[in-house]
Amino acid sequence: MSVTENPSRRERVRQQTIKEIKERSFELLDAGGVTDVSIASVGKAMGMSPPALYRYFPSREALLEALVVDAYADLGSTTAAAARTEPPLDAPARIARIAQAWRRWALTHPRRYAMLFSDRSATAQDTPEGVAGVNQGMLQLLAALQEIAEPTPHTTTPLDESLVRWGQAIGAPPGMSPLALRLGVLCWSRLHGLVSLEISGAFAAMGLDAAQLAATEMQTVIDTARHACPTH
Repeated sequence: MSVTENPSRRERVRQQTIKEIKERSFELLDAGGVTDVSIASVGKAMGMSPPALYRYFPSREALLEALVVDAYADLGSTTAAAARTEPPLDAPARIARIAQAWRRWALTHPRRYAMLFSDRSATAQDTPEGVAGVNQGMLQLLAALQEIAEPTPHTTTPLDESLVRWGQAIGAPPGMSPLALRLGVLCWSRLHGLVSLEISGAFAAMGLDAAQLAATEMQTVIDTARHACPTH
């Protein structure tokens, strides 16, 4: 039987320091946006010199990558948890709860949301760990859509092959219908667009209820799935 070794004191101290660096970095991000996060600014907040900080993160890009991974994981786990209730909800109710949780997280952390989806370098690449984190919620959304859209085949589209490849890449169960996958992408894109506009203040300026707009769009996705399946 193998024995799991406890981390050394040095490693525990290192992990605690990394945790504190990320906490200070998120504080700077939440206060002023991603441009306020630098090795120098975080070092100042930590009471550390930049050379000392480089022992934990070799560059600003590496630090931002770690923040993206953590933010993706928090967003993904929050949305996934919204779909898991006792007693279980039906598929439309789960879709609504996932959308509500996504919107609530974005509004609570608008600058983290911007870091994930807009305030990024054109060359920035998401890590597999980050993608897996945020897709926790997407997988719950796809499962709910599959319940509505699965019973009958749908008309083949040019997107089907790429949708199936994408589903396999994120860990969707075998047999996930291309319709459910397509609706998942459409659902996310509509929700993301609405949330981004809400964060920018566009809907407030128009005098529109952003929560009601989001709920209406999610109902449109649900209705699209149902209309594609004559058995419902």
